[in-house]
Amino acid sequence: MNKLLITLAFLFLTLPEVKAQNQDNQLLIEENLRQSEKQKKTGITMMIAGGAATAVGMMLAWNSAWDSAEFGAGGFLMLAGSASVIIGIPIIVSSANKARKAATLSLSANSARMIRPNGFSPQVYPALNLTIPLHSDNR
Repeated sequence: MNKLLITLAFLFLTLPEVKAQNQDNQLLIEENLRQSEKQKKTGITMMIAGGAATAVGMMLAWNSAWDSAEFGAGGFLMLAGSASVIIGIPIIVSSANKARKAATLSLSANSARMIRPNGFSPQVYPALNLTIPLHSDNR
């Protein structure tokens, strides 16, 4: 039994340290994902509402006389809806930038324990870590 425990302890000491992802910036990544989702929903809502307002304004202006109040209201709705669509585009672009920040690419140093003739020694090597958070809605 003692030989088994010693063998298992030896194996666990010689296995390299494996790190799947760097967890140092996890809070920052989650905050960027949350902001990205909110901006994406806001941008899409503004674009849909603006498109609908533009369409209603066009129908009002098209089906009324030049000097009526409906034509003025239609023109105002068209301008307001177009402005909403135009404002929604940078919000969606900003959302994509936040999502891109969340997928961080970092350069770090990882270590592995190597068996040397004089004992165990840590071996440090450069590593490229890519963290891509998937399914942010499930967190």
